[in-house]
Amino acid sequence: MIHKARGSREHFNSEMLESFWRFVFERQRIWHRRFAQRKLPPWTDDPILRTTRFTNVYRELDPGTQYALREILETRLSIPDKIFNIMLYRLIGRIETFSTIGAQHVSSFDSGFLEKTLRFIRDVKQEPPFSGAYIVSTYLRMGSRDKVVNIARLFDELAKTFGGLCDRLLACQSAEAAFLELRSVYGFGTFLAYQVLVDLLYPLKINGGKPILPFSHNDWAIAGPGAQRGIKILLPAEMKSMDLQIMRWLHEHQQAEFERLHLSFPYLHDQHREPIPISLSNIENCLCEFHKYIKIRNGTGRGRRRFVARGDNELMTWLPTPSNLDQRE
Repeated sequence: MIHKARGSREHFNSEMLESFWRFVFERQRIWHRRFAQRKLPPWTDDPILRTTRFTNVYRELDPGTQYALREILETRLSIPDKIFNIMLYRLIGRIETFSTIGAQHVSSFDSGFLEKTLRFIRDVKQEPPFSGAYIVSTYLRMGSRDKVVNIARLFDELAKTFGGLCDRLLACQSAEAAFLELRSVYGFGTFLAYQVLVDLLYPLKINGGKPILPFSHNDWAIAGPGAQRGIKILLPAEMKSMDLQIMRWLHEHQQAEFERLHLSFPYLHDQHREPIPISLSNIENCLCEFHKYIKIRNGTGRGRRRFVARGDNELMTWLPTPSNLDQRE
């Protein structure tokens, strides 16, 4: 079902709306110049985008998501094991750590092994076991002052009751209901629950082009704290934000907006060479990144992570297909 967003461009702060589309355009153009056209740096004249790390417009292009697709979702793990491992991977948020741990099976999950491995990474290798992109909670309710211990205990508890959670999740009748089920798990607030949901909506070749959960990235989205701030920037001060409605409008009007601003947006194309619109879930992510960008531009904040170009031999191991687009009437 396609949801039509109400509203019009007049409801936005016109200057900030234009800034949003130009930010989205320039961020995707950087990726296109770097990986599709194989050009040498610099890939942009924007001083902020040149020096500060921002996630891709298409989340599925980020190395972290490519890893999740390749090493977890497109494998022969069972559906429950895939969901469990995606939850573990997204909470840890670091490819190197998950690679060391390896994919886990719910039926034989060993929390002691997880704890020892996390300790080894932190105390012996002296590397951060968790992501620096967002703050990983200490989960004090698990009874320890050591984050490593608490996370091992958290997943031990999750593994023991995972069958019920998995059954309820697979029985959900909407993306929103699946999100609420994930958010009900201790340790998975709005941000992490939504990241896991988005992962479970990617169409998988190993699953005949279908996602684990039978919903689209365009069905529903929830604005996290960063996206809420991004939406607030786009609206006049006196206007009350209706987050989902705003995100739907941006999703549905993206092509018209790029054309209005004479921006030839370098869309990704699917395996049939059809352009892939920026999904509703990716619009949510863009709003979060836009908020970071505007803070830096206005001098009210700074980028947490500097951009450092890695090897440019990165290739997409996954391409969206029409099944990932909301074509349903």
